Amino acid sequence: MKRNPKISIVTVVYNGELTLESTILSVVNQDYQDTEFIVIDGGSTDSTIDIIKKYESNITHWVSESDKGIYDAMNKGLQLATGDWLIFIGCDDLVLNVLHRIAPILTDNNSLYYGNAFFNKELLIYDGEFNGFKLSKRNICHQAIFYPKSIYKNRKYDLNYRILADYNYNIISFGDRSITFVYLPFLISVFNQYGCSNQNVDKIFLKDKYSIVGENISFVYAVYIKIYDFLKKQAKKFLYDK
Repeated sequence: MKRNPKISIVTVVYNGELTLESTILSVVNQDYQDTEFIVIDGGSTDSTIDIIKKYESNITHWVSESDKGIYDAMNKGLQLATGDWLIFIGCDDLVLNVLHRIAPILTDNNSLYYGNAFFNKELLIYDGEFNGFKLSKRNICHQAIFYPKSIYKNRKYDLNYRILADYNYNIISFGDRSITFVYLPFLISVFNQYGCSNQNVDKIFLKDKYSIVGENISFVYAVYIKIYDFLKKQAKKFLYDK
């Protein structure tokens, strides 16, 4: 009899007392039970640890220590995870009760499965099926991605990119010809757009993005988006200067 796939759910948090409990409840109230829940805290100074301890019996592993940023914490989650599949859910996001519907589909260990996320600020569903060209322009929401162990145990987040290391991670994964990206037409999570990645600009990644796309997806796409970004920047400058 084939066993159910084990899904690792990893939440990274720092001073998340206002939202963490809702995130935890969205995980522990799943109908699907073949999961492990890992919480990586960056040394919170508010009541985050009290909330973690309140639900300690529902958390497989948790750690609280200083780190070098969100992706350092996420790398710790990758190291601790033992699931066949892994998904990251932010400390102010919610995972919808869909894992029992998703799990039977997670059958190919060389596929990265992804679905949709609801962006609560813009009130829209993001963002359908991706191909190489679409991924060259914008990222897949990682709160809607199920990474197979073949990826997450062999690839870490690049700490040089403090805001968009997950975008870099996904582009490189797409360029891995042994990995297939499979779209699932499910709404998987509710994404809060007030986190650090939506309030800051990763200038280092944006400078490197064209070469990353060129090396892993398509040189033609890299040239296109470079020209597109330049024209977009010039158009904004023209409008603001008027």
